[in-house]
Amino acid sequence: MKKAVIINLSPRKKGTSRMLANRCQNYLIEQNYLVEIFHLYPNIKDLKPLFEVINESQTILMVGPCYIDTYPADTVYLLEELQKNNEVLHGQNLYGIIQGGMPYVHTHESGLKMLELFAQENNLSYKGGFVIGMGAMLNGQPLDKLINGKKVEKYFSLFMEHLAKEESSPASLYNEAQLKMPGMVYWLMAKAMNRKIDKFRQEKGIEDHQKNPYEELDLSQS
Repeated sequence: MKKAVIINLSPRKKGTSRMLANRCQNYLIEQNYLVEIFHLYPNIKDLKPLFEVINESQTILMVGPCYIDTYPADTVYLLEELQKNNEVLHGQNLYGIIQGGMPYVHTHESGLKMLELFAQENNLSYKGGFVIGMGAMLNGQPLDKLINGKKVEKYFSLFMEHLAKEESSPASLYNEAQLKMPGMVYWLMAKAMNRKIDKFRQEKGIEDHQKNPYEELDLSQS
């Protein structure tokens, strides 16, 4: 029986990333896989159990949210620790799923690129991934709750088929799944989000023209 490990890179145990991890786990079990979901954040201080599971697995799937154009910061820590303990990496298949608030995919897929580069340097076989826009709006709900839910369901199912067969999953799948909207709609969404950010800053007492503390530093002495 093939074995896979799914790593939830989100700080939240319950949320969109966990929902996606569960979807993949259930599908792989149906394909006669033995699958374990591992939550990174509660175990960040002791990664040995995760390394043991990785060593025993043929497939590694990393699932997480997009925070400022890539996975959460502790994902980088995980990759650094894996590199230090690279005896557990021996040609396994590596896949990634990343989901973020923006409806388009290009702001999120840099997270997949990070995994691809890591695989190239650490004896892993990177097989692609899947990007989902507006994942934050789901808040753990099923994919069909998205505006473009039918398309996402269709192409995400194809991604899972590639995952189960240990095949490369092309970027064209998530590009086809993304929500297509006129540029004006994106502009209006950005304007609304900026207003929300401004309101939050005002509530926290952060002034628009507050002096940058870094301007006072003498970098020549560092």
